[in-house]
Amino acid sequence: MAIRSNHYEAAFEAFVRSLRVPCVAIDESKRAVFGEDGLKNPDFLLYPRMASNLVVEVKGKRGRNARGRRDWENWVTTDDLDGLVRWQAIFGPGFRSILAFVYAEMPPPFPLPRENGAFEFRGLEYRFWGVALDDYVAHLRSRGPAWKAVAMARRAFRRRVRPLQEWLPMTLEAPKRPKPVKERDRCNANAARGLPGSLPPSWRWD
Repeated sequence: MAIRSNHYEAAFEAFVRSLRVPCVAIDESKRAVFGEDGLKNPDFLLYPRMASNLVVEVKGKRGRNARGRRDWENWVTTDDLDGLVRWQAIFGPGFRSILAFVYAEMPPPFPLPRENGAFEFRGLEYRFWGVALDDYVAHLRSRGPAWKAVAMARRAFRRRVRPLQEWLPMTLEAPKRPKPVKERDRCNANAARGLPGSLPPSWRWD
C-alpha cells in the first residue's frame, strides 16, 4: 500500500484492496507532460475482473454537516474534471473515468453492529460512493469562478451515485443492475415493514 498523508485516499486504497481489486496508486505530486500546462494525474487505476477498468479521482468529504445530516456534498475542481476527461481519451474505450466520493464520520458513542455498511480505518468510519464522469459533467453547477470549482446538483447526484463496490464486480454474482439511491431508500422502507423487494442489511444506509 502506498504511504499517503491524505486519510481519505488511504482509506479508499485500503477498502479497494480489502475487496482484492487490482489497484495502482498514482503519484499525484507530478503532472504528466501533456500540452503547455501539463495534466493532473488521477488518484488510482482500478482493474475489476467483471467490468471496465476505472480511472479514479478520489474526493474526500465529511459525511455529516453541522446539523448532523448527510447532505451529499460533492464539489470538485475544474482541474479534477479536466484531468479525468483527458485521461479517459488517452486510455481509450477499455477504461471509464469516475469520481469516487469518500465520506468520513466519527464512530458513534455506542458502536453500531459491524454490518452498518461503514468501513473502519484509523479510528474513523468511511463510506464510498462513485458517479460516472459523464453523468457528473452533464449536471454541473458552478460554485463561482473564483473557486474554480463545480458541483453536481444534489438531486441529480442522489439519483445517479451508487456504492463504489458496485463499480468493482469481481465475480458473476455481482449485481448487474445497480439500484439508484432513491430505489434503495424504498427497499429499506419495505425491509423495515417486512415487505418484499428489500435490500440486504449490508446495503442499507439509514
